Amino acid sequence: MRRYLFGFYKKDNMRFISHLDLQRLFKRCIKKSGIKPAYSQGFNPHEKINIVHPLSLGFETEMDYFELDSEVEYTPQQLLDGMNSALPEGIKFTFCREVPFAFKNSSSKVEWSEYIVFVPSSQNLNAEEFIMQDVVNIFKRDKKTKTMVEKDVKNWISQLTIVDEAADGTMLRMVLRSAPNETLNPVNLTEALCRFSGQPFDKERLRVCRLNMYVVIDGNLVALPESF
Repeated sequence: MRRYLFGFYKKDNMRFISHLDLQRLFKRCIKKSGIKPAYSQGFNPHEKINIVHPLSLGFETEMDYFELDSEVEYTPQQLLDGMNSALPEGIKFTFCREVPFAFKNSSSKVEWSEYIVFVPSSQNLNAEEFIMQDVVNIFKRDKKTKTMVEKDVKNWISQLTIVDEAADGTMLRMVLRSAPNETLNPVNLTEALCRFSGQPFDKERLRVCRLNMYVVIDGNLVALPESF
């Protein structure tokens, strides 16, 4: 069994495509290009593919990852050309490489994600004092009870800095926890920061772009492709 790791970007109007629709799009690319994926066993076999830590609807990405398992040996360029053959504008695979096959996929390896967040109509955000608090609370929806709960996420913030501040809003850079059962949504953190700073929070106009995903090796953050 062979495993191939792809990197792709998703921008502009393609940020509104859902995770399920993105899976369907990638499956259509596989079928159209003639790539032969491996299939799961059981009553309803499906392609062995994995979108690593899927983004929330409305998020853009400079570098997200997709894995494809196959029993056939391909060159990275064959796979890259095939997968890009049926993609609409706004999404494209930028690299492909073979990685060691393992029972668990890369979603179990990733621990942190890096984002750029544009906060419209907000200035004077006090990011430094915000993360220096002993407790950094956000409000998030509990998956079981469906109610809003308060949670301390201080240990889930590796970095929060202001990149640029202008009349139309503020640009933030964040490195946040992005592991199974420990994922911090940058929207929730931005809302808490605006509330702490006494600034307006316009969720509808907020723009979020994920820059990359990281694995921790010897205490350092290493981009997922370089961790193999």
